[in-house]
Amino acid sequence: MIGRLLTVAAALLCATSALAAPRVLLFHRATGFVHDSIPAAVVALTSLARERGMEPVASDDPAVFDAPLDYAAIVLVSTTTDPKKTESEWFVGPRRDVLQRYVEGGGGMVAIHAAADSHYSWPWYARMIGGRFAQHPPGTPEAEVTRTQHRHPAVNGLPERFRIADEWYGFRDLSTDLDQLLTFDPQSIGASDVNPKPLAWAHRVGKGRVFYTGLGHAKENWADPRVLSHVGGALDWAAGRAKAPAMVVIDEAATRVREAPPHGNLGMSTAWRITDRVPGRTMEFRRRTLDRGAAIGVHRIDHDEVYQVVSGEGEVTSDGTTRRVGAGMTVYLYAGAEVGIAQRGVKPLALTISYPLAVPVR
Repeated sequence: MIGRLLTVAAALLCATSALAAPRVLLFHRATGFVHDSIPAAVVALTSLARERGMEPVASDDPAVFDAPLDYAAIVLVSTTTDPKKTESEWFVGPRRDVLQRYVEGGGGMVAIHAAADSHYSWPWYARMIGGRFAQHPPGTPEAEVTRTQHRHPAVNGLPERFRIADEWYGFRDLSTDLDQLLTFDPQSIGASDVNPKPLAWAHRVGKGRVFYTGLGHAKENWADPRVLSHVGGALDWAAGRAKAPAMVVIDEAATRVREAPPHGNLGMSTAWRITDRVPGRTMEFRRRTLDRGAAIGVHRIDHDEVYQVVSGEGEVTSDGTTRRVGAGMTVYLYAGAEVGIAQRGVKPLALTISYPLAVPVR
């Protein structure tokens, strides 16, 4: 009897878990140019969703937008419309309100390749995607792709540079709030332009998370580990399931060096370059003890900095104003100022120093 109850309980638990799995809509309707990569993309996206504990729902029926959307994320798989035929568009009437409420209310969107070539009569759609398709050169040549400095799940697993064949879109009406994640070199496909071109980006639309990639034209790309890592990371982010990097625990003793202080080599100091070996960091944290008579010379800072005095005494200068500081005092310094700090008195001056980085360090 107990065995039967346990079996029933286990079955109910499994059923509940299955019902609780967040759903992902893989929407693949195309009424403009129909990419032959769509079936391969849907298969790959189905696997990516299931690997992440999500339940994929594939559909090309616009009726799914006739009711409120209960999905962790929506993927638009090269969902083209014909720019010359407004009747080819399916986000019309109340469906527009449904999609807009979903995204702006906190939903996740992953837009693939030709999703930018769609719904030309709806301005909000272009703003949601982040831009509109403008043109592409013929064929699917191999281009050199570069990661930007943004830390994002969609690019964290990619090399800094790689080459891949695809159809290379140009865009118009690009939004100004995009975090550009990937660019490609137009000269690598024979174009004369020297400026990197946008390829993948992410941005917020209301409370929603929207990601777009221009990759995915060729069906072969949907077996490429780089594309799968790229889109899988985007799906994690759009669904709100992306994990932060694992913590890094640092033994300060291993970072200790004897060196002259920066910005003038005035005297000697002991430095603990605590965060130097932390990958993906967005800030620096330092400890430094200035010997008697030593100083960090006056220099311009391009970011806010914080000096905390641990022990000893010193003088801090900022844009010509000098203040005496001692143990238990903290100095907040502003970007653009000319700043420095010098040891004073008998004891060495011990500081902790922290400041943000302009871009994450890989």
